[in-house]
Amino acid sequence: MEAILTLLFLAFILWVIWQLFALVGDMAERRGQDRLLWQVAALFINPFGAIVLLWLFVSVRENP
Repeated sequence: MEAILTLLFLAFILWVIWQLFALVGDMAERRGQDRLLWQVAALFINPFGAIVLLWLFVSVRENP
């Protein structure tokens, strides 16, 4: 039973990490930036740092 709970917990943690990187990519696309570039940057700094950088330095691109 403990092994199953451990695997479920591991799967949940991996899903959360996946969602953080997807969020960085979505934020970059909304701002007209390259999605892959920001996801790679998030690997080297961290997803939270990339989110903060996107919020501070890149404005959201409005569609005409």
